Amino acid sequence: MNRQIFQKAADLLLWAIFPPCCPACGRSMSRDECFCPGCMDAFYPADAGCREGKQLPPETNLFAAAYYEGSMREAIHRMKFSGHPGNAITLAPLLLQVLRESGAAEGRFDLLVPVPSRPKKVRARGYNQSALLARELSKRTGIPVSETALVKTRDTRAQHDLSAEERQVNLSGSFRASESEVSGKRILLIDDVLTTGATARECIGALQTAGAQSVDLLVLAVTSHNAGHDGTGDSV
Repeated sequence: MNRQIFQKAADLLLWAIFPPCCPACGRSMSRDECFCPGCMDAFYPADAGCREGKQLPPETNLFAAAYYEGSMREAIHRMKFSGHPGNAITLAPLLLQVLRESGAAEGRFDLLVPVPSRPKKVRARGYNQSALLARELSKRTGIPVSETALVKTRDTRAQHDLSAEERQVNLSGSFRASESEVSGKRILLIDDVLTTGATARECIGALQTAGAQSVDLLVLAVTSHNAGHDGTGDSV
């Protein structure tokens, strides 16, 4: 039995026991959907302009499922701040969908690496939402995931009250990648929200320093350059 068939069977069993709920509002929904019909009306897919204003290296490809607005914003809030880690299971298919729609086949990557969260956040929340997303994507693609390939070496201030320049200084040198795990590999970095790109840029730099062949970035949501946000992204 191949991985995709096994995962589908496991999902069907899980859904039979625990009927799926909309990650944004909690209402019951079809197992074939990521949001209920009402919340789907407030889902805004990311487009080619979503990279504008982000502090990403030019050689890094950005894959984003949606803008950080409407139902996606609510779903991520519930996952991060309201104790709904199961939202990662419901939302992970969106990550796979955006990869496939962009033409980035699973064979293009050797390793999935989640953005590490601040240790205090992990202790308080009980999980790193980016790691949950990476695990779910790994189940669906067969790409290995490592939560030790990239680590945070020190606690930093929360990013939401900092300017773009202050974010970069705050994060500088705060990540370290394992050369033995990433050297020569094509890495897909996984995060929930991309805000300014300061966190992603530091992570990418650490992975490149450790010898990664390439580093691309996959996120559930990206803030729009012409819309406000509440700063929950880049808050590692």
